[in-house]
Amino acid sequence: MVLVQSLRLTESPQLCVSRQISACSICRGKKIKCDGLVPVCSPCQKARREAECTNGSDRFAKGKERSYVTALETRLGRLEKDIARVEGLGTAQIAQHQLAHVLDDKASMTRIAKGQRREESHVNELVSDFGFLSVNATSRDFDGLAQDVFAQLILAPSTLLDLPNSTIDILPSRPSVTSLVQHYIDRHLALYPFISEARIFGSIQALYEGHASPSDGWIVFLVLAIALASSSTSSDDSSYTEAVRYAGAAVKNAKLVLLPGSLQSIQLILLLVQYSMQDPHHLDSWYLVGAAARMMVDLGLHQDPPRSVKMKDAQLDLRRRIFHSVYSVDRLTSFTHRRTFSFTDDSTNVVMLKLPSAILIDQMKSGHPALELIRLRQAVSPAYQSLFQSGPDRVHDPWPTICAACHAMDEWYLHLQETSIQNSFKLSFHLEMLYLKILLLSPFRLPRPLEDYGQRLILEHSIAYSQILSTFIKDHTNRSLWTSYDLSRTIFVAQRTLEIFESFPEVCFSNPSPQPPRQLSKAEHRIPSLPERNGRERLHLGIETLRLLDSIVRVLARNYGVPSSWKDIKPRFERMEAMLQARDGTA
Repeated sequence: MVLVQSLRLTESPQLCVSRQISACSICRGKKIKCDGLVPVCSPCQKARREAECTNGSDRFAKGKERSYVTALETRLGRLEKDIARVEGLGTAQIAQHQLAHVLDDKASMTRIAKGQRREESHVNELVSDFGFLSVNATSRDFDGLAQDVFAQLILAPSTLLDLPNSTIDILPSRPSVTSLVQHYIDRHLALYPFISEARIFGSIQALYEGHASPSDGWIVFLVLAIALASSSTSSDDSSYTEAVRYAGAAVKNAKLVLLPGSLQSIQLILLLVQYSMQDPHHLDSWYLVGAAARMMVDLGLHQDPPRSVKMKDAQLDLRRRIFHSVYSVDRLTSFTHRRTFSFTDDSTNVVMLKLPSAILIDQMKSGHPALELIRLRQAVSPAYQSLFQSGPDRVHDPWPTICAACHAMDEWYLHLQETSIQNSFKLSFHLEMLYLKILLLSPFRLPRPLEDYGQRLILEHSIAYSQILSTFIKDHTNRSLWTSYDLSRTIFVAQRTLEIFESFPEVCFSNPSPQPPRQLSKAEHRIPSLPERNGRERLHLGIETLRLLDSIVRVLARNYGVPSSWKDIKPRFERMEAMLQARDGTA
């Protein structure tokens, strides 16, 4: 799609002008409507101020295009000058002049074409990343176009494979629907509480009673789709097929429910984000997260209203729920795909949510999964922004930043273990923490890799990650907490582990263990420690880690497909496993 048209209006004037380009200076000063007629607009003609009207002159508002008539007059003037010049030339001079004109025109057109291609490239690069596309959700530019344009603007870049145009004529039995909805509330809404349970059950009631709005259908069908997709065992089973059917029934009404300037639209997009994390075959979650973040910022949810603004507690609570849910999923998506945040921490000022805590058990502290997840991502966000979103000249020594973030995560994890949150959530959060430590130890903007100590830390975290995740996915009760992000993160861990085995074999298996970087002080920086292992033990654990990561990818790929990144490294993975086994036999 060509996004940039030629601006050489004096060379190719527009064929029509559907509305006035800008008001004349007289109408603009009097703040009255100007019809833009040339050479004199109607208000100036009625006021007999033809000489003062600027519509027929070259004085246009800054940044506005010339009108069609003025463009024609400019082109006509050029042609008249060319005719007068040619009439005074001889035949030979005419031929020479035509040749020079052709050459000059070709050079000019070449420069213009290069400029246009460069401009098109810049615009296409901007538009292709919806996470940074500045679409003002409250702008009047969408008036009259919202239902036709806005939904398409959200869905078009995020659609990888069209969902079926499904129609749900008969809902399942009420107990079946209630069971699926409760599954969604317990396992998904608990992590991102951007919509109330009352709203969900109210939509179900409206659907069964036959007076549901399009947004009610969107909510119920996507909740059912998320619950079904998160309980499927492969992309071929009946649960996944049914999930796709419900998602298609919801999305076909997108033009009726996704409207700019609406809190509800952000909630509906977040539902679609949750589904896309379960179904990467049809939807790309990155663009949807970017759209939700852009709308959230445009509506001002990233800032709590000032105290002088009176707002009901329920409305303020809803704003905060939506903000923190968008924040949490935006950080998760950026961490997983190693991309830039949609908005920075410095731009936000919102009080932490107040959510009902889990039931207390013995002497354990209260806690809520969503709050703990937000705190984890808040602890890592500044370090990620410093290491991955700053220019290379700003990252002189990453170790203080890495050590501070790892210490904050360790403190967070100690607090998590003391809460009454379900163990399945704790395991899931622990896996994310291990991944984040590996990620922070792998900044790609550094002029050279981290010291041997950093490579050994990555190896130790990879060993722990593979062991815990292998146990986690074997327990089918944890299936609802998997997402396609787990597959992406596992492949990244596998890539880093493979790179360390290939590039730093002696660091992995030699004795004694490498020492921390000299510039660090244990007292000041709280350097992450390495477990005491001998070379033989690390070799065995390395072989086991490669096997576990391979088996984990195969299990997750049944649901989410095999990414090309894994196909590229699979042969290297197999060769490295064989080399380590041979080394183990000769050790």
